[in-house]
Amino acid sequence: MKLGEGEEKIAEYYFKGPNDVANVSVLTNRRLVVVYRNAEESYPLSKIIAVKIIFNRSWGLLIVGAIIALIGIIGLLSGNGEGGNGEGGNVVAGIVFLAIGVGLAYLGWKGKTHLLIKHMGGDKYYRVRGKDQKLIEFMDAVNNQLS
Repeated sequence: MKLGEGEEKIAEYYFKGPNDVANVSVLTNRRLVVVYRNAEESYPLSKIIAVKIIFNRSWGLLIVGAIIALIGIIGLLSGNGEGGNGEGGNVVAGIVFLAIGVGLAYLGWKGKTHLLIKHMGGDKYYRVRGKDQKLIEFMDAVNNQLS
């Protein structure tokens, strides 16, 4: 991304960390530029209507993860059998199901944050896993520039 003559960088946000320059949003005094994957989109500030942050937890993923974790716990408990001579297959399967369930539940709880850019051509969403304070600060910088 090249800046035009008289254009100054005001704020920037890296979607996947500061080392990943292929996924970045840059706010200048004239436009908002989003470089995401292999595309670059430029929004003139005069055409942007609003910029919002929307945070959602994935309740479906959280519930599925909890159910799979419960299946894993049941597998662990049933694997111990009478006298502690349980079958090893139930224990291993229980541990695997428990790990998968906890991982899915964690991702569901962590949720996603959507950066919404409303402009005259429609709405554009950009997603980030979790709730990122730096993205909120970037959105505040954009809104300050718009007002």
